[in-house]
Amino acid sequence: MTSEDLYPKSNVMRVLFLYVGQGEATLFLVPDGLGGHISMLVDCNYSPSLNGIDLPCFLADTLPKNSKGRPVLDLFVNTHPHSDHLGGLKALRQAIEIQNVWHSGHNPGREHGDAYKELQTLMKEVEDRKGKVEELQGSRTAVKFGAAEVHILAPAEYVKDEIADEKAETRYQRIHEHCAVLRVRYGSAGKKVGVLVTGDADKAAWENHITDYHGAKEENRLKSEILSASHHGSRTFFKTDEDDDKPYTKHLDYIQPERLVISAPAQKDSPHDHPHDDALELYQTYIETDCIHHMGAGRWSFQLDVDDKGDYELEEDRGKIADEYPASDDDEKSDKGGGSGGTKATIASTPISRVGKTHPMGMPSER
Repeated sequence: MTSEDLYPKSNVMRVLFLYVGQGEATLFLVPDGLGGHISMLVDCNYSPSLNGIDLPCFLADTLPKNSKGRPVLDLFVNTHPHSDHLGGLKALRQAIEIQNVWHSGHNPGREHGDAYKELQTLMKEVEDRKGKVEELQGSRTAVKFGAAEVHILAPAEYVKDEIADEKAETRYQRIHEHCAVLRVRYGSAGKKVGVLVTGDADKAAWENHITDYHGAKEENRLKSEILSASHHGSRTFFKTDEDDDKPYTKHLDYIQPERLVISAPAQKDSPHDHPHDDALELYQTYIETDCIHHMGAGRWSFQLDVDDKGDYELEEDRGKIADEYPASDDDEKSDKGGGSGGTKATIASTPISRVGKTHPMGMPSER
């Protein structure tokens, strides 16, 4: 695959939900208003045992190159420093030049210390190149990213201050409450399409900090046509644990999603049984089953195209990218807890839904 294959027309925002095993990586290609696009990658992972995509190789092949021939990513966003959202970061920063970084500001402690050190190394590299490193903080005001607007919905400042003062064990337990959540919107003045990226934000984050603050009826900053399922389809989006008999769903009343994308392997291959059955049942009370799109054992990636009129189309690649860029057992790339463990995935079952088109993603001749 080349840049010509990956990049859409200049008036189209393209979002790739990439299969990276038990982890997450979402690539935004946003019109810059000058006939081109700027790029933003939210989270990363490298998971060979679950047949994930070799993300460093894929991006090195497809991102545009600078005058020195080096592939360039405009912005890397880390929702929280867990290994399945930072896996393979060393190989990624070595393969491409990352110009700017946004991060949640969470210090995760020992278990995810290696991944966090790589994030710290990246941030220093970016600062040395005079790029910007910004700690995310929830705000009512959107920021511009090319022709799109980005609302940072979490973490709230008071949550960050509170968690930062706690002991390492408590801080580790509350990392999903301190997770970054952002909504990217693009389209026309009267019709914009929102993509809500939730990381692993849990019930406590939504119930205590996000929903009531950002879901006010006069300015509902949660409303999004496309929802990326929190925590790979985990029940933690709704419940504190499996026995919680009072699931929280108020956030979905405000999000009003039309489609859900679940970044997880087949349930039997997931180290954590994602997506959880009880979570799927709750999602299905808001979203039609045919509009729930699970990457699954087929290792499907999904492509969303939104034009400047606010019309969108979601397509699947039927595992094409994962087949073309398979991750290998390379210690320099593999994560240490982001999905590399567990059994080898069986590439047989079908995702929850098959979406629209069946042609390979982003091929200009078929658009």
